[in-house]
Amino acid sequence: MEVNLKTNCRMTFSGLHPKDLAYKKLLQNGLQDSFGISCKPEDLNAVAGPFELRQIINKLKPEHYQVGEKLRANFHLHTIASDGRLTPKEFLEQCTSYANRVFKSGKINDDLPAFSAAITDHDRVESSQEVIALISQEPGKYKNFKFVVGCEFLLHGYKEPHPAFEAVGLGFNPFDKALPKIKNAGGILSWAHPIVTPDKINDDFFEFLKKYGIDGVEGNYQYNRWDSEYVNSIKPMLEKLIKKFKMFVTGGTDCHKKSIFQ
Repeated sequence: MEVNLKTNCRMTFSGLHPKDLAYKKLLQNGLQDSFGISCKPEDLNAVAGPFELRQIINKLKPEHYQVGEKLRANFHLHTIASDGRLTPKEFLEQCTSYANRVFKSGKINDDLPAFSAAITDHDRVESSQEVIALISQEPGKYKNFKFVVGCEFLLHGYKEPHPAFEAVGLGFNPFDKALPKIKNAGGILSWAHPIVTPDKINDDFFEFLKKYGIDGVEGNYQYNRWDSEYVNSIKPMLEKLIKKFKMFVTGGTDCHKKSIFQ
């Protein structure tokens, strides 16, 4: 990985929640141990901490996950570290460019970041580590963007009738050696692409999710490859269960190609 060690500007760092400050200190240590990079917590302002991430998720509306003029977040993306085509640098450049366009458009009338996005490679966090390293070296460049550490996990080993399922972990420490103990590492877990497995959209499976600490659902996942009539027929049932079990909602494009919008 190539990073510019000469550039290391500082940013204002006030009003940070204690959990987010502690999180950024863990990232500091991880950067030092993994890359030999020294930085201050304020150099990681563009990386969303666990408290900040929950605030962002709570404020996002369904249209904010939809590719188009209202897009403000994408929490399901893959890079070359697993089965995607984007490099970490390309991911960061595309996200920053889009965040800057949104910010300069003058259409923002809320307190959300201009754009937030996560890398959720399958069972791997190397690209998230590299993005954090790049951000730490040029923090001012990414002031309109919020990066969210993520990973898509296949969780298995449970008893029938739900022996395995996929979930997206968000907002954890990618340098933690205990992965995928995501919640112990400060993160949250969201059931991935639920409409792909309609047999699980029921009370029994949602009770199972809650029992094992899965508090979120990708209710705003983009099913562009799926029949729209089928998707629209399933969504009301999914939304009803999300509300009933008080799950938070995430979403994204599940990008595996060269564009964060695909």
